[in-house]
Amino acid sequence: MDQLETLLRRYRPTGPPPELRDRVIRPRLRWREWLLPTAAAAAAVMFYALTDATRRQVVNGPSADAAREVAVAELTAQLGGDEVARLQAEHVMNEIDAMRRADPGPQEPEIILRLVP
Repeated sequence: MDQLETLLRRYRPTGPPPELRDRVIRPRLRWREWLLPTAAAAAAVMFYALTDATRRQVVNGPSADAAREVAVAELTAQLGGDEVARLQAEHVMNEIDAMRRADPGPQEPEIILRLVP
């Protein structure tokens, strides 16, 4: 029985090592020590959000498409408002876009279309 006790003593649980107490009970960090990392993280999130918004604007293109759609809708209404008028308005706007690409000039003049009935 003595041999069994000797063998079992090797496997009995013991308390934690003394250096663990120092690690667990060390003083907590103050709020001032968290201020700089928190501000850096907030700045990183802000810059990411700004970059993401700018990337989306570049990918989606300028808002000229919306202005073009308004111009096509107005021209379609002036031409009668049906499907043929829509196709004619699209064709006219494509021609205007081609003219602007061919000779943009220093300043693009505003092109006003007036249709006489």
